[in-house]
Amino acid sequence: MVRSTSWAGSWGRAVADVADARGRALDEIVALARRHGLTGREVLAALGEVSPSAAAAPVASPGRQGVLVRVLGALGGTFVFAGICVFIALQWDSMSPAARVVVTLGSGMAAFTLSLLAHREVPYEKAAPPLLLIAAALQPTGLLVLFDEYGSGGDWRWASLVACGTMAVQMAAALWMNRGTVTLFLVMVFSTLFAWTALDLLDVDGEVVALLIGGGLLLATIGVSRSDHRALTPMWYVVGTSSFLAGFFDVVEGTPAELLFLMAAAGFVYLSVALHSRTLLVVATVAILAYTGWYTGQYFADSVGWPVALIVFGLLMIGLSALAFRIDRDYVRKG
Repeated sequence: MVRSTSWAGSWGRAVADVADARGRALDEIVALARRHGLTGREVLAALGEVSPSAAAAPVASPGRQGVLVRVLGALGGTFVFAGICVFIALQWDSMSPAARVVVTLGSGMAAFTLSLLAHREVPYEKAAPPLLLIAAALQPTGLLVLFDEYGSGGDWRWASLVACGTMAVQMAAALWMNRGTVTLFLVMVFSTLFAWTALDLLDVDGEVVALLIGGGLLLATIGVSRSDHRALTPMWYVVGTSSFLAGFFDVVEGTPAELLFLMAAAGFVYLSVALHSRTLLVVATVAILAYTGWYTGQYFADSVGWPVALIVFGLLMIGLSALAFRIDRDYVRKG
């Protein structure tokens, strides 16, 4: 009887351990599927439960009623936030300094906390990004209000540096917790503002700041393009490339090395092919056309051959547009 009881207890513990292991495995599968945007049918196809053609079939789009509900919900939330902002603006002069800090910084911290809680609950996940954006707007505003109300004066850039640095650290911690695309976007925004303000406080020349910020954003965006957040890359490619090329042009303008700008822009055309980025290709092509037009107007505007120069410039634009189309078709799209 003792052996029978011992055997039954061991068997029960083994069954419980298997059940716990299966539960943990299912939790990991669900987390991975959500992280990489996999659907249930794709997981079933990988397990052999359904055919690959059924998994590849498009998911039925929500009906008009579902779309209408989402649109009305988004508009309703927008109007609520706008109403709160208008109310604060109307009552601002009658508020005490402490009330001004609480209504801005306190509301932002509450929205940030709610966004973290919403991200942990599946039914409320869609509410997390809007709450995070509200927090990103209210918290730095509240920090600046705090410095304005209780500070002793001084350079406003120090207050901006502290606010941007605090927000960058907070959003980086949130990114470590939820791995959200909106969170990564805010990390990049506040990190960029922090770096720009810090370089400005160090009295670094504007063109050098643009070069450093643009180069840093390009490297960061290349890293993001290899992650699950690649949807962010087009905008940051535009910002980073434009900043870098603008700073580079200011450095070489009016010097014997001025034509190096064309080489830099051509280098970005090559980079667009290597990274399969249509955005980089467009920005580099526009930079080449803009520099060619500026150069023509700078050195040939008062000459007799100005009309001829305009015709040549127009033909060059047509040729560059055709070249950009071929590069996009033959190299970028194939990636």
